[in-house]
Amino acid sequence: MKMQTLIVLGAFLFLSSIVVGQNTGYDDYDGNMDGTIDRTEFDDQYNNTNANWDQNNDDNVDEREFYENTYRNVDRDRDNQISEDEWNEGYDNMYGDYIDSRTYDDYDTNRDGNLSSEEYQESFRDSDFYSSYDTNRDGNVNQDEFNTGVYSYMDRNRDGSLDQNEYDAYGSYYNTAGDM
Repeated sequence: MKMQTLIVLGAFLFLSSIVVGQNTGYDDYDGNMDGTIDRTEFDDQYNNTNANWDQNNDDNVDEREFYENTYRNVDRDRDNQISEDEWNEGYDNMYGDYIDSRTYDDYDTNRDGNLSSEEYQESFRDSDFYSSYDTNRDGNVNQDEFNTGVYSYMDRNRDGSLDQNEYDAYGSYYNTAGDM
């Protein structure tokens, strides 16, 4: 019985260490443990998780990669379609500052009740969502530009630091926990 308990305990500890190693939380970002995340602390952690956005590994996030990743992050149930609820949540938490209308039907052009990836990308054709990250206007978003854009968006009260509420509210849209 003791041997079985030790085996189960050992397996639990091993699996727990794997999960902890894969996820990054607020306290991991707040390196000096002062209750806020400054830009340097953010960059130290986020530079390690951002590779998921750069699908072709060229050290830049191009427009296609940007919209494919934002689409995937808004598609919370992972069914490769964005429902009206997912659209509204994304509007409130990710891209509402960049498009004129919140109305789902304005973007569901084939009126099937779901946004495809193509409809989603078309929604932003005339917006400055991507270009707001591409600050040097070279057609690519490098690591620093990406970090600046994400950090700026997450810092909703514009005080120059991220508190726990800002991190919790917006971090999942930008994979701050390292999950994809």
